[in-house]
Amino acid sequence: MAGPTHSDRFGAEGVTSPVRMSEKIAIIGAGLSGLAAAFKLKEFGKEVCVFEKSKGLSGRAASRTRKGCRYDYGANYFTVESNEVAHLLFQTLPTEGLCRIVGGIHPFDLTGKISAGEPQRNSAARWTYREGISTIGKRMVETGGLKVMTETRISRLKRTRGKWQLETEGGAAFDDFDAVLITTPGPQTIDLLEASDLDRTVCDPTVNELKRAEFVCQFTVILNFPGPIPLPGDGYALINSDRLHDIAWISHENRKPGHVPEGESLFIVQMSPAWSHHHFNRPVDEVIAMALTRTADLLGINLPPPNWADVQRWRYAHPVSAADQCSLKPVSAFRLFFAGDTFVGKGRVPAVIESGMAAASQIIAHFRE
Repeated sequence: MAGPTHSDRFGAEGVTSPVRMSEKIAIIGAGLSGLAAAFKLKEFGKEVCVFEKSKGLSGRAASRTRKGCRYDYGANYFTVESNEVAHLLFQTLPTEGLCRIVGGIHPFDLTGKISAGEPQRNSAARWTYREGISTIGKRMVETGGLKVMTETRISRLKRTRGKWQLETEGGAAFDDFDAVLITTPGPQTIDLLEASDLDRTVCDPTVNELKRAEFVCQFTVILNFPGPIPLPGDGYALINSDRLHDIAWISHENRKPGHVPEGESLFIVQMSPAWSHHHFNRPVDEVIAMALTRTADLLGINLPPPNWADVQRWRYAHPVSAADQCSLKPVSAFRLFFAGDTFVGKGRVPAVIESGMAAASQIIAHFRE
């Protein structure tokens, strides 16, 4: 028997069977982009399954609980910049526990000099939830009745006779998908494509475009102290304006209702990408000690010994450049789609949600055509 043709292996449809009443779509990645796409596709009657390599939802919009504290250790807050996102967050999803963060964001430079924040920037409403920013993804799953398979790392794609098959590292296979949407960070998407059984004449240009999105690593260090310790100017956060300081961001988690018990102070300290890259393989206790010293220096105070500390080592924290999503449109003819901050060029919650919604619209339009 002859082997699979080019059209069998990747994309060209040739003579197809009649369109199903409900197309079956796989989404790789349960970050906010993937879940927003799944939510919209489900509203349009599509059969959707989301695959996520970790235990949690919402990706880098991540929250954690420790010793009575709830804290956001990836994306720190979200804003609402479009009607579509506003409708999703304030009307479609439950708003219980939604809370506005009070306090400004003040810039500081390499020398540690802190300036007044921009009035226009600080007038914008910043939001999270009492249960943490990861609530966004959880509520999309609950409200939309989404099917999510966690702890399922998809390592390979295969396309045969117009259908997609997804395979895990352990050899499990999920078959019969009409389309696939990949929302993982660019470097992880590249690894997946290069490990897959795809035609190189289509795969290579896609990989080359994805490489334009550069991701940086970053440490988030969480420091919990006894007693009240406000930030200078009684602000919510400090941000490094010239990107030359070892610290990129410090925020006061106490500014979020329900996150920190009375009588404690909790700071989210995000080290700069350059510092994080240089120290990425250091032991956690050394990272905490260095971050504590740099935090005390920046605040200009003698900090007490912390009650406890936590660390998150983000290998792909956020992009600093973007791939062009329009350049990948030819791949959509093969029912392979992409979304996520790879195409945003920065880590912004509303933009990532919009990217997922836009991909869902693209998929819907493709099947209508």
